Amino acid sequence: MNQMILAIAIIGLGSPVLAQEADALAGNEGIPNYYRLRDDIATAGQPTDEALADVKKAGFKAVLNLRTEQEGSLEEKPKVEALGMEYYNIPIGRDGFSPAILQQFKEILAASNNRPLLIHCASSNRVGALWYIYQVLDAGEDEATALAEGKKAGLTSESLEGRAKEYVSAHEVK
Repeated sequence: MNQMILAIAIIGLGSPVLAQEADALAGNEGIPNYYRLRDDIATAGQPTDEALADVKKAGFKAVLNLRTEQEGSLEEKPKVEALGMEYYNIPIGRDGFSPAILQQFKEILAASNNRPLLIHCASSNRVGALWYIYQVLDAGEDEATALAEGKKAGLTSESLEGRAKEYVSAHEVK
């Protein structure tokens, strides 16, 4: 009996079907730079309208958009809400990061009814930078680990990386 359970478990672990079911959005062309940070948090670039429906089908309960009004963040709100998901917007523009932005981000992350949560901007660059800042200043992660995860989440711009590092340096508890 135990050997049969072990055999079933081993077969299940190697099953590509089960792996696909674990993250139905991986490889979705309508969701650029999609990355699953945690079981209940994913990051991406701007999803298409069609992909937003896929986000809902995959079980996501909320979408957090870091794009500004000029980039169309207000247009996305009714689309997300029509699908039955919560919509949040923390616009990160030229002014960059602030304690208010980080506080809003923490509050959205803390609300368990928002999970699973998709966090996106245009390309996922701002998402990765904000995740790096949050991981260092609030989650207690070391900078190297947080930066590596921020890059996986989409941080590619050296300029934005520099600004995020400056923000962390200026706000770290010393």
